[in-house]
Amino acid sequence: MTMVLNGVRVLEAAHFVAGPAAGAVMADFGADVIHLEHPVRGDPYRSLYRVHPLPECEQNYPWLLDNRSKRSLALDLMHPNGREAFEKLLRQTDVFLTNYLPDALDELRLRHEDLKPLNPKLIYAHVTGYGEVGPNAQRSGYDVTAWWARTGLADVSRSKGAEVATPAIAMGDHGTSVALYGAIMTALYRRERTGEGAKVTTSLMANGAWSNGILIQAELCGGKPFERSTHSASASALHAVYRTKDDRHFYLVVVRDLEWKPFCEAIARPDLLTDPRFAEFAEREDNHCELITILDDVFAHKTMAEWTAIFDRAGVTFGPVQHVSELPRDPQMRAAQVFRRVENGDGLETVDSPIRLEGVPKRTPRLAPELGEHTQEVLESLGYREAEIASLVEAGAVGVRTK
Repeated sequence: MTMVLNGVRVLEAAHFVAGPAAGAVMADFGADVIHLEHPVRGDPYRSLYRVHPLPECEQNYPWLLDNRSKRSLALDLMHPNGREAFEKLLRQTDVFLTNYLPDALDELRLRHEDLKPLNPKLIYAHVTGYGEVGPNAQRSGYDVTAWWARTGLADVSRSKGAEVATPAIAMGDHGTSVALYGAIMTALYRRERTGEGAKVTTSLMANGAWSNGILIQAELCGGKPFERSTHSASASALHAVYRTKDDRHFYLVVVRDLEWKPFCEAIARPDLLTDPRFAEFAEREDNHCELITILDDVFAHKTMAEWTAIFDRAGVTFGPVQHVSELPRDPQMRAAQVFRRVENGDGLETVDSPIRLEGVPKRTPRLAPELGEHTQEVLESLGYREAEIASLVEAGAVGVRTK
């Protein structure tokens, strides 16, 4: 069965996460994604794992996740011969994907207006930190600054009096990459109907605002400012975190009135049903501090495994707070095929992209490329002969992998 993006070529002039992660999703569905890198410096994302080293992990794990199944073309855009090769390739490209700042795009002549004359059907995809216009358009941004901090997510995600937390590595980048993927696919669909290319954009800040959209919408509607609370004074006892006997935690979510009776029966506290403080939804909300104290004591008498079994039998909605080390062994993640085996990876696995089409296969992930690993084959596909490629390498216009 043919993969849905077979025949689609993506030229990726992007580094770090949000841009390349969108390219990884396209590669999963069969697109030929060519990652453009400087022949000497390469992509700085290759070195990120040194900032976050993990004991006993010999793989460059961030590079593998976001650049699997791609080809690496090492090419100097500022070299005349490198630029010539780039423009030949661009004429045969469907999607140009970048996350460079506007000034860098101007210097490298990679703006949409620079490339559109070379390929009018091109889909030009640009992801930024803060958008393309405005006082911060030239400000560099990572997800921790533009997605997490700038949009209020960091503030609303901490308890009252607690320090600001740091998000998981690239948490906002990966969500933003899915938005960028959706924008690209929308433009490709439009091109199928009209034959016209397009420019699509998104930003880390816009995606962070969308993630925090409910509270921001409340502000836009004139609501009172959001107030943080401690566990003992959570706004709701039935939408809160609790600790178990074995010092594990879980999120409890019992928000509908019809869930109250089966919940009380599941925790063996039917007396709460007739307690006037908790009989109706409004009373439970008004007396949430008292209910939190009761539930803290209830949940402290059984282990996480015991509560999991009880909640599953009763249909109570909850989520165990898992450690990352537990996830590769999570039976539901295994059943849902969240992880995929890497081709020629000696048993190595990777996290699958979160989009599926029923009946449409995905590519078996390949290892992420070495710098310049595919320079020769890409140039040969453009008509360059071996002697010409050797001359380009000698001139510093391109780079090839050294074995």
